[in-house]
Amino acid sequence: MNETLYEHIVIGKGLMGAAAARHLSAEGAQVALIGPDEPADRWTHQGVFASHYDEGRITRILDADRIWALLAQRSIARYREIEARSGASFYHEGEHLTVGPEPQAADDYTARVQAVGTQLGVTYETYADVALKEQFPDLAFEPGSVGMYQPHTSGHVSPRAQVLAQATIARQQGAAIIPETVHTVRQVNNHVEVLTEEGHVYRAAHVLVATGGFTSAKNLLPHPLKLDVYARTIVLMELGADDVQRLRNMPSVIYKSRNPDGGCYILPPIPYPNGKYYLKIGGGTPDDPKLYTFDELGAWFRSRGRQADAEHLTAKLHAIVPNLNPVAVHSESCVTSYTPTPYLYAGKFDGGRIGVLTAGTGSAAKSADEIGRMGALMMRHQSWVYDLEAAHFRLQFADTPSNA
Repeated sequence: MNETLYEHIVIGKGLMGAAAARHLSAEGAQVALIGPDEPADRWTHQGVFASHYDEGRITRILDADRIWALLAQRSIARYREIEARSGASFYHEGEHLTVGPEPQAADDYTARVQAVGTQLGVTYETYADVALKEQFPDLAFEPGSVGMYQPHTSGHVSPRAQVLAQATIARQQGAAIIPETVHTVRQVNNHVEVLTEEGHVYRAAHVLVATGGFTSAKNLLPHPLKLDVYARTIVLMELGADDVQRLRNMPSVIYKSRNPDGGCYILPPIPYPNGKYYLKIGGGTPDDPKLYTFDELGAWFRSRGRQADAEHLTAKLHAIVPNLNPVAVHSESCVTSYTPTPYLYAGKFDGGRIGVLTAGTGSAAKSADEIGRMGALMMRHQSWVYDLEAAHFRLQFADTPSNA
C-alpha cells in the first residue's frame, strides 16, 4: 500500500479528469491523477479505453443550450494560458458554422442558438439560404437552411494534446500522475482506498471518479448511476493536397437537418500524427446500440464501428462537401455517455468523500476545463459553491446497488 494519504485522488486521465486534477492541485493540495496511458495497439488492447484518442473535436461557443455555451465560453478563454503553461499546443483557432432549418418559432433549434449567442455576447453572423451558399461555396445544405457563423473563439482542439497539457500543469503543481487502472474504490473509516489492477492501493481523503463510458462497467461507485453509453461510428476521409488546399479555410460544422438522420458534425482537414490530412464526420443515429458491460465496451473500441453507419456518414460527407476526391476512407469507433438530463453528472455520494464527474453528452471536449473547475470546487467544499445550480448536474441512481 502506498503510505501517502492524498487530499484528492482523481480517477480517469481523460478530458474532465485531467482538468479537475489541474484545478485541484492549483492551490497546493496533494493530488494524484490515476489513469492508464493510451494503448499502444488498440486492436489487441484488453483494458479500458477513452474517447480522447483523437486529434479533432469542434470547439465553439454557439450552442442551443445556454449552460453548455457558458461552459465552453469559460473554457475557451483559458486555452491559451493552458498551452503557454504546459508547452503543449492543442487549440487550433478557426471559424465555426452551425446550420439548421430556418426557425419558425422561438424554441426551434436555430432560434435558440441565436438567442444564446446574443445572451452571451458571442460575435456571430447569420446567413440564410442563398446567402449561406454564397458565403460558403464549398459546402451544401438543404434549402431553407440558416447558418450562424462564429469567426473566432472557435475551431478545433486536439483532445490528446489537451489531456497532455492539463496533466503537465497538474504535475508542475505537484500532482502525482499514476499510469494505472483502477478496479475498486471503497470507503474505509475516514478515507477512501483506491485499488488498481497493477496491485497497488492508494488512499485519499476524497476521490473524484471521472471515467467516462467505463464508469458503469467497473465497480467504482457506491451505487450505479442512470447512465446510457452509446456506440458511435466516425469516418475519417483522407484528402489529397488539392482538396486540402481548396478547403484550407473551411469552418468546423454542426448541421441539424430536418431529417432526424441528417444531422452531423464535420471537422475541416486537419493533420494527424501519421502526416495525413483527414476530414472527420460523425453524429449519432436513432438506432445506435447501447453498451452495458466492460466486455461490450472493449469489443466496440477494438472495432471499426458499424459498416452501415460508416457508409451513411461517407455519403453525407460527399453531399455536404461536394467534389471531394478522397485518397482513402476509413471508420473508427468511440462512445458517448448520456444522463437522463441534457447535462453531465457532477455530484457526491453520501458522506461527501466520493464524487463523480462524468457523461459529457457529446458536448464536453470543448468545455472540459470549466467542467474540471466545477468538479474541483465540488470536491473542495462541503456544499455546492459553483455559480450554476447543482440541480442541473445532480446524480440520478440506477435501481441496483453496485455492490449488490
